[in-house]
Amino acid sequence: MVAGPGTGAVMPGVFNLDRERAVASFRRPGAPDTETACFGHGDPVTADASQVLRESADSYGPPQ
Repeated sequence: MVAGPGTGAVMPGVFNLDRERAVASFRRPGAPDTETACFGHGDPVTADASQVLRESADSYGPPQ
């Protein structure tokens, strides 16, 4: 996953070859109330991470 710098958006990284599975993973950590999310690349989400992850997942459409 990659957090866009300054955007608060989270998107699949270039190595996430199975896009559907990567987007589904946004919903798992976003289920509980999560304040912070850190990724291998990009900036961490340091506030309301569960909401940011859910919104990012929703932007890719409903769960498959």
